Amino acid sequence: MATRNLDFTQIIASTPRSVPAKVRLGALVLVVVGLLAGGYGMVSDANRTFTAFVFNFMYFMGIAQGAFMLCVAMSITKARWGRPLKRFGEALFLFTPVLYVLLAAFFLLGGLDIYEWTEWHEPGFTEFVPHHKELYLTKPFFIARMLGGLAVLIGLSFLYLRSSLRADLGVAAEALGDKAPAWWGKFTGGWKGAEAEAEAQANFQMRIAPLIAIVYAIVFSFMAVDMSMSLAPHWFANMFPAWYFMSCFWSGLVWMGIISLISRNWLGIAHLLTGNIYHDLGKLTFGFTMFWGYTTFAQYLPIWYGNMTEEIGFVLLRTTVEPWATMSKIVVMCCFLVPFTMLLSRGLKKIPPAYLSVTGIIAVGIWLERYTVVVPSVWKHDTLPLGFIEIGIGLGLLGAMIMVATTYLSKVPPVPINDPFMKPHPDEVHVHPSGAH
Repeated sequence: MATRNLDFTQIIASTPRSVPAKVRLGALVLVVVGLLAGGYGMVSDANRTFTAFVFNFMYFMGIAQGAFMLCVAMSITKARWGRPLKRFGEALFLFTPVLYVLLAAFFLLGGLDIYEWTEWHEPGFTEFVPHHKELYLTKPFFIARMLGGLAVLIGLSFLYLRSSLRADLGVAAEALGDKAPAWWGKFTGGWKGAEAEAEAQANFQMRIAPLIAIVYAIVFSFMAVDMSMSLAPHWFANMFPAWYFMSCFWSGLVWMGIISLISRNWLGIAHLLTGNIYHDLGKLTFGFTMFWGYTTFAQYLPIWYGNMTEEIGFVLLRTTVEPWATMSKIVVMCCFLVPFTMLLSRGLKKIPPAYLSVTGIIAVGIWLERYTVVVPSVWKHDTLPLGFIEIGIGLGLLGAMIMVATTYLSKVPPVPINDPFMKPHPDEVHVHPSGAH
């Protein structure tokens, strides 16, 4: 941070605040579009609709939990540079319970029928199936892994979130007095004072953060294998799970940049979200852009030169068969070539419209990447199934995510106000050239 004495008086005084009417209306319209797309899809082509849900679920769950993992990472590393962004990671995380409910509905409606391996357990099926895959890929075990693993991860994340809010809401409640919302009391019971709570809650977050990181890696690895890889049950790639949960963290960084840039003036925190913060966020985003490119090629290369039947088909379908070959080229452009070129610029990362444009390109690119990984495993026609169903469901989930995130940001202080890591380290020294002012 640029200053050692931060004044949060105005931020506290304006909390809670109203979500702009245009944002509420726009989010509601997107949700309605999503409901119409889902309803139309279930009537016209249920399998296509279920497939559209799978890749959209993996995209938005990655954003929601991936953004929260930056908060977790900052606690583990005691990072100070990105603390003003912390509340945005929490806001996006609150979309995970919504996605969890939708995933449960997907299972109840028979969404697993799009998975080829469900036929293995039907009477009369005689094709050879490896015994270990037959044991692993069963509906009850699949559902238990997904719902159970996500429940543990979301539960641990909520403990972190509650601790983060407690330190801030207690200070804000003291300042607001009777104007403080009554529900804040559920977080601030037994309040011990600002300094004691700031230290206690920061220590708790540092203790639980490594556990969340480990559970995140495990659960999202299972999600990559189960929800995506098992759509082509005879294909596998050892790096695929790590590639997925890494790219989820990357998509979280991207959307934290988008949401914070768009809403910082409404929240009255533009003076805290400085160009230096976006420069640092941009460098981290740039690093993961390169890592995505490296891990993508690192998976492609051994499959290509190994030319093994069970692996090469997955790659050939997406790189040599139309329309998937063109889509794969677009993904590489949006996820690597364009952002790599643009984020090389130091100045671009500090210019809000420019940085917003590059994050927007990456956001679309990752959505298309999820689409290209998932859909060809199910869609067996020579057309491109990218229409009202796929885009509409995506827009609906986007609207719901915006609705959840902005509602949360409107109800609590939009930046940490009682976090010891919001201030520079007391031993930090800035050295300037002679004669500099």
